[in-house]
Amino acid sequence: MRRDDIPHSPDLSRDQRERIRRTREALVRGGLLAAPPGRSGVPRHIEQSWRRCVGEAVPVTPDHVDYREPEDNRTTLSRAAEPVLERLKDSLADVPVAMVLSDVTGRIVVRHAAVRRQREVMDRARAAEGFDYSERSIGTNGIGTSNAAPCWFAAPSTTTPCSRTSPAPAPRSSNPAPAASSARSHWLVHAYLSLAPANTATLVVDEDTVLANRLGLSHTGPDLHPLLWRYLSEHGPDRTRRMRVPLADGPHGALVEPIRDAGKAAYSVKLLSRHPSSPAGGGATGAVTPPVVGDLLHFDDQVNRQLETAVRHHELIALTGPSGTGKLRTAVRVLGLQGTPDPLVVEPHLEPGWFGDAAAAVADGRGLVIRRIHHDPVPSVAQVRALAAPGVALAFTVDLDAAGDAAVGLVRQVATTMRLPALAHSLEHLPALVRTVSAELPEPESATTLAAPAWDRLMSWHWRGNLAELRNTVALLARRACGGTVDDLPDKLRTPRRSLSLLESAERTAVVGALHAAGGNRSRAAQALGIGRNTLYRKMREFGIT
Repeated sequence: MRRDDIPHSPDLSRDQRERIRRTREALVRGGLLAAPPGRSGVPRHIEQSWRRCVGEAVPVTPDHVDYREPEDNRTTLSRAAEPVLERLKDSLADVPVAMVLSDVTGRIVVRHAAVRRQREVMDRARAAEGFDYSERSIGTNGIGTSNAAPCWFAAPSTTTPCSRTSPAPAPRSSNPAPAASSARSHWLVHAYLSLAPANTATLVVDEDTVLANRLGLSHTGPDLHPLLWRYLSEHGPDRTRRMRVPLADGPHGALVEPIRDAGKAAYSVKLLSRHPSSPAGGGATGAVTPPVVGDLLHFDDQVNRQLETAVRHHELIALTGPSGTGKLRTAVRVLGLQGTPDPLVVEPHLEPGWFGDAAAAVADGRGLVIRRIHHDPVPSVAQVRALAAPGVALAFTVDLDAAGDAAVGLVRQVATTMRLPALAHSLEHLPALVRTVSAELPEPESATTLAAPAWDRLMSWHWRGNLAELRNTVALLARRACGGTVDDLPDKLRTPRRSLSLLESAERTAVVGALHAAGGNRSRAAQALGIGRNTLYRKMREFGIT
């Protein structure tokens, strides 16, 4: 194997590499005050490592690596790690991954590299038993930096130098605590290793951690755990089951199997192939491009298909749903697909002369969105049919839950109704929505990223303001971070949601399921649940359902 054949991770663009290089050089030359924290464009723990190295005058290119002759007798650490290392060797037998065990100071105790070329490269880098890979010795690296400020790690007490000698380690975990310090982490890794070797992307997840094999790494990121664990904690099966699970790159078919230890839940998730041409059960081997939903009519697949069908049949569409769910934006997208990208938007209850303006726009072939027709005065059926007669695209927005008989009657006579879901019912789409909102922001705000704690908060918030609240929140965070990484959140999002009991969780799941099955119609949902409408409203307020 040539050195160039060994995969590299992460795969950065030339501009990203150049920006990181300039930022690091400026920090080395100018000192700790050369730039404010959070502006480097690299993960926070890497920037913190750079700053520690600058503060302690660690050489940028050390001319030697401190070495101490390894002890003849095996250390307690190496003896304790031996069973895990042996299992990892078997698991990684066909993968060009070097495995390194270090002590708490960062000195290498055991090294395993099955590929001869890999061993030669590591020997030249002094990545062998006895060499000191602490951060104070050689600077930012996969061993010393994780000891100084633990970050992503491999199996218990093992790590891999962040050099060109190997790809990212597998399994990989998002738990920021060292694995050797936690019996729970030991148990989870044991559960991972007990799985049969898989030729598909495989994840093991519990309430704190995600482990991924090599094929599963393309699906990992700071948004994966809060997204996947929230779904599995509510919908996880009690036996092996095929189901669709939410991932950062979109919903994915998977075989989900529960793993239990002393009553604590965990799940193995084996991803199924998305493409018929792929091997059965195979997973993606390359990087997965996270979706951006700005080009879709709607982020929800089912709603998007319904809208496309209605457009294909030239139907007049009435978009309904709670406030802030994006009815106007969706209406504009629908009319754009029908060939009128710049429609006139009117609100009859605020504009006494709206009909004349609307008729002039339709005569010019411009297209028309009539907003909030649930407010009085409601347009008449005759007015709407006169506007629709020339064949120009037309759409309504309306809150049918707040509408009177006149508005409901109008919609039923002339339009096809589409209900847009509340964001709280569609949190599996949150990562894609955040990326879409971020992409619409100006530079450098559009480059802002979110750390794992920020994703945890976003996923646990109830979003009563729906997409409008999300857009406002993301824009606020991006302005404050200005292209950096977001750790701090607005005060309102730091307030933890009250933990629900098992009975309350089951009740909330039943309410959400009934609302989803009823298409958001609260009367039908209440009837299906066997409760009154007022009781349903109270339950929705109690559980933060909008």
